[in-house]
Amino acid sequence: MERILSIDPSSSKTGYVIAKLEKDEALPLDYGLIELKKEKQPLKRLYETLEEKILKYTIEKIILETPFYSVNAQTLIKLGEVRGVILLLAQNYNIKAEEFSPAEVKISITGYGRSGKEEVLEMVNKIFNLNIKDYDIADAFAILHCYMLNKVGV
Repeated sequence: MERILSIDPSSSKTGYVIAKLEKDEALPLDYGLIELKKEKQPLKRLYETLEEKILKYTIEKIILETPFYSVNAQTLIKLGEVRGVILLLAQNYNIKAEEFSPAEVKISITGYGRSGKEEVLEMVNKIFNLNIKDYDIADAFAILHCYMLNKVGV
């Protein structure tokens, strides 16, 4: 049994899923959003929230999406800071981090590497038998699904 923290990094709101892996099944234990946009110290909030989840659920692996390339340099810088916090947490707690490209994630969940957010959300709800409405949470579930396909060929 492995406990995974799947994260869709973003500088405004970061989606996450915590799941327990048993054989070829991912059982979600917790999921949600970490709102960062209106925070005075967003990186501190991100660090403390994820640290709390890591300790509470005894996380053994962190999985996340690699950054997409943006025309906006500021967006890329902020995303780099968020990813830095996540990777620092992984190192501080001796947790392996694994990354997947946005295209890999989309192919795993919809079969098409350029799928839109709506298709990803729809397939996540179908595959995980959920009724979530938030794209960032759906992306974290899609990353989890991608990991499962790569790990056990589900």
